Amino acid sequence: MGKSQRCPKSCALAVLGVTAAAILAIVVYLGVTKLGDSTSSGNANAGHQADDFGGDGEYVFLTFAPTIEPTPMTIVTPGSPTKSPTFPPPTSANNNLRQPSQPISLTYSPGDLSVEYDGLLLSTGLVATLVAEADSLVPYANGGESELDFEQDPKGGATFPLPNGGWIYVVDFARGNDRGGVGALTFNADGRVTDYRMLLEDTNDNRHGTPTPWGTYLSVENIDDDGSIYEVDPTGVILATRTLLGSAAGRSAWTGVAVDNRRSNSPVFFVSSNQDEEGFVFRYKPSQAAINAHLFSEPAFHLLQDDAAPTVEYLVLVPTPEDPSRGVFTWIDDADVGKDSAIDNFASISDVDAYDGVLYVTSEERKELFVLDLDNEEYTSASTEIGEFDGDPASVLHILSGHESRRRRARQLHAGHAHGGGGPAGLPADLPYLYLTEDGNDNEQSGIFARNDDGQYAAIVVADDRRGGDASSLAFSPSLKQMFFAMKGSGKVYMVERQDGESFDSPVLATSYIEE
Repeated sequence: MGKSQRCPKSCALAVLGVTAAAILAIVVYLGVTKLGDSTSSGNANAGHQADDFGGDGEYVFLTFAPTIEPTPMTIVTPGSPTKSPTFPPPTSANNNLRQPSQPISLTYSPGDLSVEYDGLLLSTGLVATLVAEADSLVPYANGGESELDFEQDPKGGATFPLPNGGWIYVVDFARGNDRGGVGALTFNADGRVTDYRMLLEDTNDNRHGTPTPWGTYLSVENIDDDGSIYEVDPTGVILATRTLLGSAAGRSAWTGVAVDNRRSNSPVFFVSSNQDEEGFVFRYKPSQAAINAHLFSEPAFHLLQDDAAPTVEYLVLVPTPEDPSRGVFTWIDDADVGKDSAIDNFASISDVDAYDGVLYVTSEERKELFVLDLDNEEYTSASTEIGEFDGDPASVLHILSGHESRRRRARQLHAGHAHGGGGPAGLPADLPYLYLTEDGNDNEQSGIFARNDDGQYAAIVVADDRRGGDASSLAFSPSLKQMFFAMKGSGKVYMVERQDGESFDSPVLATSYIEE
């Protein structure tokens, strides 16, 4: 045996490090165990618990693993790569983000169209970056490029958070002749593209989808008498699948889909159609048997493929005789009555959205927005044809946080100035929260407009060059600090941020509403 040697100083430090790590592991274990106890007891702050939705169960979410490259359903390699697009200089505001210790200096003024960028007019305090363009390879943050060209005719979109702070921006493509589908742009935490791939291919005229409560995406086809509704995994790990939503009321030209997920044990889906330029709206309730089989155990992905007696009912509006802009509504299982009501009251539905017990319905033909209180079964309607907002409302998206939380934050950020009377900060009477995109048909103005509680509209972005086509694919990043949209005609996708680094649901400097 050799002579024992004394452990050097570096060895002793290593031993101390291992010991500290072991102690830390024990502390973390105890903390996780305690968190599990509080979660199981219904801690509302521990995620999407039953108390959040008013139900009795907990959704089984898809797991997004950033270290695993997702496998797309189909990858088609083009015969010859096209030249990368020539992008305008980046104008991202990431470097201007406010540090927590710094006071807020608001610069965003919705409706004050003073910023010019790539044929667009943006509100003061916004900066834009072109991130993708049709028929061109998508540039990546690392200097590389996508294998595929970005597709033409983007028409819908949504975002999904990733554990690394990034997100996936899912985009519908409204091409015909089996050239439509759904693609995905992956962004890192800095808002830079790291991947582009197709998730669904060989479909037609996909548009205006919505996320499900368990982390998938629903994409609708707008084909007369033959449209389907697909469920897509944003990571591409699970193959895209046709759901019963697209056939429960017969195949039709679907225009939008939304979900009321306030109760986790009974999600309700709403689907709109503009079949034969008339269309209708129906709601779909999965049966309790299907919910028990799929919603709270793997895989929730199959809930909308289970044909165990779902409830299908059609929207019927009953306007008041003295004021047709308001009334009551009901849901019935008679398709003919539902379709007749649609013809009489809201023909050619372009999109639907649901948020916090309210269903929003846009009528492209009548240029109207319908707001339905799902609990009290009352509705109001109003024209969207106000001032320069003279186009057709193509899509509707309620993306901002609840009104009361905005008011609380406004009072916190601007002490002494409540959210109703303005003041030195120039805080408007209310923040616009309901975003609509506008089709630029017949040389009408195309862009993105936002509506406040009082029915006033502010122009957020408009196309200075009307040849760019319709504004579409509107979505916001999970933090609400980035807004995404596309111009359908040019196939360009933009990311827009506030120069002051704030989220889009934060207070603004001032708002210029459109005069009637």
